[in-house]
Amino acid sequence: MLSVILATRNRASALPRVLRAFAALQAPEGGWRLVVVDNGSTDTTAEVLARYATRLPLVVLKEARPGKNRALNTALPALAGDLAVFTDDDVLPAADWLVRLRAAALAQPQALMFGGSVALEWPEPPPRWLRPEVLPFSVLYAQNLRASGPCGPHEIFGPNMALRSVVFTAGLRFAEGVGPDETNPRYAMGSETELLRRLGEAGHQGWFCAEAALRHLVRPAQMTEAWVLARGFRYGSGAGLGHAGALLRGPRLAGLPAALALRLAAYGVVAPLARLLPAGALRLRLRWRERELAGIAATLREANTHSSGRLACT
Repeated sequence: MLSVILATRNRASALPRVLRAFAALQAPEGGWRLVVVDNGSTDTTAEVLARYATRLPLVVLKEARPGKNRALNTALPALAGDLAVFTDDDVLPAADWLVRLRAAALAQPQALMFGGSVALEWPEPPPRWLRPEVLPFSVLYAQNLRASGPCGPHEIFGPNMALRSVVFTAGLRFAEGVGPDETNPRYAMGSETELLRRLGEAGHQGWFCAEAALRHLVRPAQMTEAWVLARGFRYGSGAGLGHAGALLRGPRLAGLPAALALRLAAYGVVAPLARLLPAGALRLRLRWRERELAGIAATLREANTHSSGRLACT
């Protein structure tokens, strides 16, 4: 038995396509269950899920507090079996997806973490300025295409990730201050990455199974420069969170690491000028870099504030 876990919020219009793909999955050895956490939806998500109750081995839970990681933690007590597979509410898995993950878990007993291929499905051809040579699609859309074999935690992405359930029975939980939160457009990226990093630092091994494949649906709104730049800020926030300890050591300038403060100041001048350029690779790279640095700086300033607060209380 294995369990598939996903969180969803206000995706009633797109969810049926995803659930139809799950209903077409081949059952892995030992069977499976699908645990869906409705993360405070205000649309007809509950009704959509109810329509699939007889077509899927479905368990529906509710978590009113916004935040993907809160929803995932709510799902953990409902896990059944020895393998927990995590994904998103905007994916189309191949029919043999779970069969392949189960086979990888059986064939690689030394591995605790597993990843699979993530290809992209576009609603229409992307604009010319939105290309993987300009910005990595791994960061923008979680694209993950590589060969099977041993992998580190940074090579496993949230839409296609599996962990042996023993880590959760031992008490491991997702960090609830990280990851998607529709009530906070400036949330720090790195929902699953933060947890995988902890496992990697503890010495656990990963395995990438390229044959365990799914497609990640790109939405029209995710093909706009505004969305891409907001993603850059969140990416920087997550990077700052993951490396705050190291970044905050050394000389400071305006409360930030000196090198970061100088780069941020430079891009703060260049990025507004880049807006005058026509849409293209140079404009996007300059504006993205400014947003990424701003995200790192915002996280470090918050870390500084919390650290100062703790010192003041001692």
